[in-house]
Amino acid sequence: MPKESGPFDDVDESVVWIADSGLFIACGRQENNKYTALERFVHRHDITFVIPKRVYAELGGAPDRSTPGQTPINSAIDAGWVTVAADPDYTDSTVSSVMDDIRTFIATSSNRDEDQIEKADTALGAVAVDCLTNGNAEFVSVVTTDTDAGEGVVASLTANGFEDRVQFVDGFELIEEIS
Repeated sequence: MPKESGPFDDVDESVVWIADSGLFIACGRQENNKYTALERFVHRHDITFVIPKRVYAELGGAPDRSTPGQTPINSAIDAGWVTVAADPDYTDSTVSSVMDDIRTFIATSSNRDEDQIEKADTALGAVAVDCLTNGNAEFVSVVTTDTDAGEGVVASLTANGFEDRVQFVDGFELIEEIS
């Protein structure tokens, strides 16, 4: 279990775990020990990872070495420990503000042009806003292997009124801890 503090100490239904593609890419195929460890972790803690549709799209292509006809993400969805979030309301001013703030944060911290920032990174924040404002969660844990994206989501949500309701969990550290 990642090191957490405050309301994130107890994993329960008040916390939604939002995951990025990097977590699943780092785990590899279903037969990989890291993938198996991640699946055990979610079952042991009764967690379901929520992924934005953009993340699902990134993970949707079945590599030749995957189980024929089944991508690792589809196996996780079929097994019930990953779900694809509905599209957030992109016309909601908080959603668009959070996405813009994340894009700016990542561009600044990584010294890249904002146009080069992946839309899946900003979608993590959009899904978090949706979960926090629609009563699906009191808190969100954003799990990504991209430090700039994780820190950007936390900074943006904090700046937009969700302070102390979001945490970044480094996907590489989580995998190392549970493997």
